Amino acid sequence: MDAKRTPPPPPPPPNLNPSRLTALASPPSKHMLAFHFLRALSRIHRATPVTRRTRTIRRAAYSSMARAASPRRAWSRALLGQARARRSRTLMRRAVLVRRRVATASAPAPSSAAARGVRIVAAGETSAAAAAARALPPPQRQPGEPPRADALRRLVPGGAGMEYCSLLEETADYLRSLRAQVQLMQGLVDLFSCQ
Repeated sequence: MDAKRTPPPPPPPPNLNPSRLTALASPPSKHMLAFHFLRALSRIHRATPVTRRTRTIRRAAYSSMARAASPRRAWSRALLGQARARRSRTLMRRAVLVRRRVATASAPAPSSAAARGVRIVAAGETSAAAAAARALPPPQRQPGEPPRADALRRLVPGGAGMEYCSLLEETADYLRSLRAQVQLMQGLVDLFSCQ
């Protein structure tokens, strides 16, 4: 009657197959990607010129892809940072233009800075030399790192200061997100071309 209970067998070890691990790191949610992209597209006005509209669509695609991805990814933070900087530059330019209009309406023309040959620089606007000084130098090449890694660093947003292993991880995640973005855009083209 006193039967000894045998402990249950241990659970099987987790499957560490690399193909299974990459399947777990899924691209951004397609629903969130579609939501952010369609919301950004709805903000684009038909009255804008075609060249500016294509640029705006491309920017909307990148920012929606970055919003749908994990904020832990360097490429998504880099894309969102670029969008934020672009927005603040635009707002600063608008503020400077408004100030100029107010100043020219109230002040006589000969005392303006343009008449004296002084260039007014908007806040946030920098020279190319200052931008080059702030640019991150490429990290020292590690032993065994292929020379193509520098080209990869230039292609992946936020990849300028990464070491090689993390650069490869970010590249894989960025490519998965790009693939999901292309599938979404292809689906939209197919949907609207049938109508």
